[in-house]
Amino acid sequence: MSQIGVGSFGMGRDKIVSDRAASESFDDFFQRALGCRPFGYQKALAERLAATDVLMAPTGLGKTAAVTLAWAWGRLHDCPNVPRRLVWCLPMRTLVEQTARDAKAWLAAAWPSPGRRPGVHVLMGGEVDGDWRLFPERDAVLVGTQDMLVSRALMRGYGMGRFGWPIDYGLLHTDALWVFDEVQLMGASLATSTQIEGFRRARHAPEHAAPQLARSLWISATLRPEWLRTAEFLAPPRVLHWQDHDRATPEARKRVDAVKRLRQARTVLDAEDVKRPQRYAERLAKEVVAAHRPGATTLVIVNTVRRAQAVAAAVARAVPKIERLLVHSRFRPAERAALAPRLAETGERIVVATQAVEAGVNMTSAVLFTELAPTASLIQRFGRCNRHGEMNEAGAEIRWIDLPPDDTGAAAPYEEAALAAARRELAKLDGAASPAALEALALDRPGGGQVIRPRDFEELFDTDPDLSGYDLDISPYVREGDDLTVLLFWRDWSGHEPKDEPPPRREELCPAPIGDVNRWIEILKDAAENAIFIENPLGRGAERWTVRKPGARLRPGQTLMLAAALGGYTTESGFDADSKTHVEPLPAPAVQDGVARGDAAPGAATGDDPGSNTGGRTVVLSDHLDHVAAAARSLAAALGLPENLAEALEYAGAWHDVGKAHPEFALRRGQPAGAAFLAKGGPAPKEKGRRYFRHELASALAFLAQHESATQADLVAYLIASHHGKVRLGLRALPGERASPPEARIARGVQDGDVLPRVTWTSGASAETILDLGLMVLGGEGGRPSWAARMQRLLAAYGPFRLAYLEALLRMADWRASKAEQEGADHE
Repeated sequence: MSQIGVGSFGMGRDKIVSDRAASESFDDFFQRALGCRPFGYQKALAERLAATDVLMAPTGLGKTAAVTLAWAWGRLHDCPNVPRRLVWCLPMRTLVEQTARDAKAWLAAAWPSPGRRPGVHVLMGGEVDGDWRLFPERDAVLVGTQDMLVSRALMRGYGMGRFGWPIDYGLLHTDALWVFDEVQLMGASLATSTQIEGFRRARHAPEHAAPQLARSLWISATLRPEWLRTAEFLAPPRVLHWQDHDRATPEARKRVDAVKRLRQARTVLDAEDVKRPQRYAERLAKEVVAAHRPGATTLVIVNTVRRAQAVAAAVARAVPKIERLLVHSRFRPAERAALAPRLAETGERIVVATQAVEAGVNMTSAVLFTELAPTASLIQRFGRCNRHGEMNEAGAEIRWIDLPPDDTGAAAPYEEAALAAARRELAKLDGAASPAALEALALDRPGGGQVIRPRDFEELFDTDPDLSGYDLDISPYVREGDDLTVLLFWRDWSGHEPKDEPPPRREELCPAPIGDVNRWIEILKDAAENAIFIENPLGRGAERWTVRKPGARLRPGQTLMLAAALGGYTTESGFDADSKTHVEPLPAPAVQDGVARGDAAPGAATGDDPGSNTGGRTVVLSDHLDHVAAAARSLAAALGLPENLAEALEYAGAWHDVGKAHPEFALRRGQPAGAAFLAKGGPAPKEKGRRYFRHELASALAFLAQHESATQADLVAYLIASHHGKVRLGLRALPGERASPPEARIARGVQDGDVLPRVTWTSGASAETILDLGLMVLGGEGGRPSWAARMQRLLAAYGPFRLAYLEALLRMADWRASKAEQEGADHE
């Protein structure tokens, strides 16, 4: 039959390992990546990655390299228990770029064949990187913030359209190794991560051996295994501890016994300083400049962005000729990307930062000043001083700054009880803060927020909003309170309507805590009127942007477009509510790829069909059905799926767009009689058809009408219906949907009694069908189970993870076939 050439998709995994890769040891592989031999624990992890739940090693001992290269080694040698995707879930945005950059460099240096080298992809607010989705059979490293990743694991992906939620959910819960780094900073996501791991393990039944579900690895210098225990995760975790392999190694001892003299700073933050940080900044800057060593790096870590900005400004005034860097999480990626490589450099400078450098950032200093913080955080901060033992001869110095133990608010963002405990632990150190000395400190379990229960998790699988248009709020399972962020970007729309502005690109987006943004808006008062617009994820075109109404509640992950004249941002200080300077917008984004983003784009709406109204090549429906069926079969083979699942995907691919023969389908309206049905083509006719029409529902109804008794009929019907993410568990009329006559049943633009014409393709045919919406009726009709009952049976049989995975695979087969059709790939 007529097919798109399989090679045009890059399908199939090359199973051939080069002679060098087959013969070399992990030591050689690691040497090529980093230029040094691995520690013993790093080698042990490569040997037992599949049998490790917890990795414990002090700062500076290469945990990120250990995990990344152990995984890469396993994938290079096709180890069956090493998943295709490595998912780095990081608590702070500043860690994301560094981890992605390091992973790319290590893989480029160590991987013997560029053709099979895993891709490295960033998942942060506003990021559009579809390749990892489009090719789920390829090895990939995904690096993202816990906001973006944990929200996707809960089927409520922040910063993306609801119709794309099932794709990321399915792929991230399947054939993936999640790595949760710096556990002490995870907050509410820590309990969520262990609960989800428990849910997945409960689904690891022998009869469901394929596809392989995801699993988790928690790593930290300050982790206690008992912190992972939750209601659904009770089994003792399998721990790999560095001490079991490297305690006597000279290079490890050099780092673990690194000389770091500890004492309290003369500068103290008092109650008045909380209100007037400039006063405190001037005093601290004098002490910092006096302690600074010529030719070396001094690092100053404070607990709030406002104090960091004030201290950085005071240092710049005091020593204008010494390089000064300000680092925190409220920069646009464009400015943050320029800062990241400079942190890893050596030389004379003074770096002022917040918790953004607390963990994972590969930098060192001769002198470190840090405000008092919880013990686990202090341990991480101390790891940025004499990190590799390079200053053991001269010795490094750490000074900690005390905060007032009262109700002034100085403890924020921490609890006063945690700071009081840290003071007691610091007193035990007797002036020495080497990693070896820190091992004896007592640590409290991090966390907070709510613990997600099985019923709550199951309810999230349904992506339809409730009747009032709202979704279940997952924010208590992701972060606590004011830590939740929105994304800001600035535009100058003088000369045209702000609603005509295109969507932002990642480089423009600046994260900022909801609480701070709300307070800033209150200060702006009248100046904010008609100057702040909120992105509507269900709108398109002029409906994408909605002007913010006074008192409107911001929600996590929302994107706000601000008038450049409002100020609020400088390239030197980042998000700064005190700045009134006009913000220079970054260049306007390029046009996005409609096929690649499709219904997963933040602006996708229920009635849209961006993949059909391409404005590109015309594709006949019968050819498209053949192409998607072939792509689904090839993808299933590349992933090694069992035959029953491969067959279900192929059938669903062959039937998925049969509903495009419906008279209400946009490309069908206005077609002359007898014309061939089209799957793709030019823009839709201007005349409007039935509201909310969804061709995939018509396809699923036709399939069930003709294959009711088939073994996998419900699974195939679900995959057909869900291939745009718009018809899934629920089947009901949407607000504003009206049937004609009024008493007829209608759902998603399909009405009882509609006639779907006969459609043929190379390997099959759909007979002319009268569409029956009796499946909408609770309890079913005419002896046929209802749609809701069928979906519950599917969830019980396959579980949410595998069902969403199959859903994602069919959608990727459709995307790939559509992409190849528009690119004019040769047919076999």
